[in-house]
Amino acid sequence: MLEVAGRLLEEGGMKAVTLRAVGERAGVSRQAPYNHFADKATLLSVLAARYLQRLGEEMTEAAKGAGEDAFEGLGAMMEAYARFALENPSRYRLIAQEMSGSVHREVHEAARAVNARFVGAVAACQEAGELPGGDPVELAAILFATTHGAVELTLSGHAEEKGLGDPAKLVRALLSLLGRY
Repeated sequence: MLEVAGRLLEEGGMKAVTLRAVGERAGVSRQAPYNHFADKATLLSVLAARYLQRLGEEMTEAAKGAGEDAFEGLGAMMEAYARFALENPSRYRLIAQEMSGSVHREVHEAARAVNARFVGAVAACQEAGELPGGDPVELAAILFATTHGAVELTLSGHAEEKGLGDPAKLVRALLSLLGRY
C-alpha cells in the first residue's frame, strides 16, 4: 500500500493520496487501507518517514563514496540531499511538510537520524580543521538551510533569476568558502 501511495503522490501530489484511492489502486477494497492507517495523515507520515530513511541512506552512501576525506564526504552528503530533492520533488515536499507538522513519532525519529548523521559529518570536518570550530549543530543548520533554500529556489523556478544555478554547485561553493576560514 505504501508503494501505491508513493505512485499516487508522484502522479498527483499529496491531494491525490487518499486511503480510498490507495485501496482501489492496490486492488483491495477501498476500505482495506483503513485497517492499516487511521487516516490520510497517518499514511502520509509513514510514507514520509520511509522517504526520510531512504534520504539518510543515500546521504550516508554518498559520504562513504568520498572515502576518508571528511570534507569531501560532507559535500557528497549535501549533494545527495539536493539530488534527492530535485529528482523526487513530491517526496521532498512531503518530507518538508511532515517534518514541520507531523505528530507521528516515526517522522521525527527518521529526521533526527538524518540530522545526527549530518551533524556528525560537520563535527568530523571541524575536528579535521576543515571547517570553523564552534557548535556543529549550528553550523550544520546553516549548511542545511543553504542547501534547502537553493533546492526550493530551483524547484520553484526562481534559481535562474536569482543567479543561482545548480544547488549542488552552490553548496560546494559555500563549503569552499567555509573551508578557507
